[in-house]
Order: sequence, then C-alpha cells, then structure tokens
Amino acid sequence: MKKRILFILTVTMTVLGMSLAGCSSSDNKANQETTEASAKDEEKTEAAKQPEEGTRVAKDGADMQTEDPSMPTRIPMEGGTKINMYFGDTLITGVLNDSETAKALIEKLPITQHVSRYSHDFCGMTETLPYKEEEVHYGWLNGDIDYATDAPYFTILFEDEDVSEQYGNQVNIGVITCPLEEIAALEGDYDVRIELAEEGAAASADKSSQEENISVSEKTKNNSLAVYFSRVGNTDFPEDVDASSSASIQAEGGQIKGNAQMIAEWISEEAGCETFEILTKESYPVDYDETVDQASNEQNEGARPELKTEIENLDEYDTIYLVFPNWWGDMPMPVYSFLDAYDLSGKKINVFITHEGSSFSGTIDTIKELEPEAEVTEGLAVRGGSVAEEEDNIRQWVKDK
Repeated sequence: MKKRILFILTVTMTVLGMSLAGCSSSDNKANQETTEASAKDEEKTEAAKQPEEGTRVAKDGADMQTEDPSMPTRIPMEGGTKINMYFGDTLITGVLNDSETAKALIEKLPITQHVSRYSHDFCGMTETLPYKEEEVHYGWLNGDIDYATDAPYFTILFEDEDVSEQYGNQVNIGVITCPLEEIAALEGDYDVRIELAEEGAAASADKSSQEENISVSEKTKNNSLAVYFSRVGNTDFPEDVDASSSASIQAEGGQIKGNAQMIAEWISEEAGCETFEILTKESYPVDYDETVDQASNEQNEGARPELKTEIENLDEYDTIYLVFPNWWGDMPMPVYSFLDAYDLSGKKINVFITHEGSSFSGTIDTIKELEPEAEVTEGLAVRGGSVAEEEDNIRQWVKDK
C-alpha cells in the first residue's frame, strides 16, 4: 500500500549525442524505419568514438553499486525527491537529484507526457530546462534518468551502459529505484503520468533546505491526512489546456490544478500533514460535458470505480480532511469507492466540498451512514469559481480547529 502526494512527470529516452536513433517522435511512424536504418549506418562511425581525455562521463563522481546487475547502477541521492511514473498500470519509481535541471523539472510536476520505447531507453521530447555546463557528460549508467541538452529529451536508460560513452550531451537528473527488468519489459508508447511520491514531497525544489530535512514522521506528528478527489488528477489533460475554460481547473505556477487539490494543499500546509489523492484506474474524459455525462451514468448505476492508490498505515491517522467536488448533488463515485475501501471508525472526518450552488447537498449524512463509527464534521463548502478567493478562509478554518 502506498501513500502518495499527487503529483505527474514524463520519462523518456533518447539516443543522446547523435540524438539516439530511436528518439525521433514515435507519432511519425512512417519515418521510423528510415531513422533506424540511418542509425545503423551512423553507428559504424559513432561506435568508434570515445570522449576525449578529461571529458566528463556518467560514472564520474557517481555513487555506484555493482553487486546486483538487476538493479540500477547509480545509487539514488540520499534525501532526493522521490517520484512515481505510471506506464499504464505499471509503476516505475525513481529519485531525482538536486541538480538545477532536476529542480526545474520538479517545479513542473505533476505532468503527463508521451514517451516511446527504443533499444535501450524510453524517451520523449520535453520543454527546454536549465542546466550547468559542468554537469553535461557522455554516457549513462543503467537506470539513469537523464536530460538530453541537444534535443531536448527526457530519457530513462536501462541497458548498454558499457557502450554508452559514445553518446554525449546528457545531464543526469536521477535514477529509477525498481529492478531494471520492470521497465525493460515494457513495449510501445505510453502517456506517462509523472508525479511526486509522498515521501519525496519534503524535498521539493520550492522548499527551504531546512524543510527538506524534515522527515515524513515529523510532518505527520498531528496524525492527520488530507484526502482529496479532483477531476484534474483523474483526467489526462493536454499540456496546453486552457485553465480558464472550466471552473474546476486552476492555473498555478505554470501548471494546472483541480479545486479540490488546491484546497487539500492549503489544508496540508496549515495542518502540517500529508496529502493523499484518490485516483481511479480509468481516467475521466478531457471534455467537460463528457465527464458530466459519465459522472451521471456512474451515479445512476451505483458504480464503484476501481482505485489505483492506497493508504499505507491508516491506523496512524486520527483526523481525515476529505475534499471533493459536488457532482450531481452527491459525492463523486470514486469517493464512495474510497469510503468502501477503508474503515474510518474512531476517526474525525472534516468534509470540504466545492460546488456551484448545491453546497454539501446530502453528502454529510451519506458519509455518516457509510462511516457510522466516525465523527463527521462540516468543513467549508466553497464555490468552484471562487476557490482562489477562499484560501484565507480555508487556512483559518484549519488553524481554528
């Protein structure tokens, strides 16, 4: 069972240096065979190349292990930022380091990006990120998460480290933390959701060094947890989505967030607690009207959408802040799935809801019926179009309690 802060990243791979043969856009399948053929010819020349003496390579200064070849060679940075990368139903975990490039990426999370599988990596084109020239190197270590400065690409490299030094223009930003075979077994293209893992949140780039050193156990000393369900986190929105097109989407720091997510994050900051996002295995439609129709159908059918997130050590929490939107005068059905999955007896449940005129409707009574041994309390009902204006009120409510 896992605790997680929501969050999303796109892991990709590139045949660096010469723009690895495989790292052209996988959407342009007509060019793929030509690209691969060209790469084979180019390899005859490139294979003979080695970095000049004194040129930085991936292993320089790296903390490495060589005892277990089934695991990544690079040892993750202690205190680095933990991330989760979802390749469909397969979770690939990783740790990002404290490089300028990694910090810039962390600020963008969560994100979803299209990536493709090639001979020894997964790769996908991304936005240009800052980097330091002294961190650019040749080659990789198996399991590395790299940024290619000449494309730009994000890459996950899982094979061929022994012949990798012919490829340059790479900056290491982290390493996966699962067995190499787990990512090597994947095939094809993926829209990968990359997000901060809960324990890595304390090391987020926007935190001070003092905050980065606070352990998860210290941050949860008040034994509370902010649980939320958001349309944004459960929908694969394109990166250029217009946040002004829907009252349920907010733009903050160059990324989109759901109303419930923003409320949960404010609660987390004031209560000093972690957040947990209710995520469904099946995403909701990008189109708002289609989501409305799906929500109505789920309600009529009494559906219980299957969840892909779980809370570890629920017993350590005494208070649950439960945040969700009012859908058709009721809780979204994934929230029912959550309440069905956990026995919250003896806990205090503070309910926060976003709405466009229906307030709490009957949700408080419903939660009391589903969790009869819990203490259920009304938090605040906030209009979706006014969430940003209610931050102070939400923070004050938490402080007063």
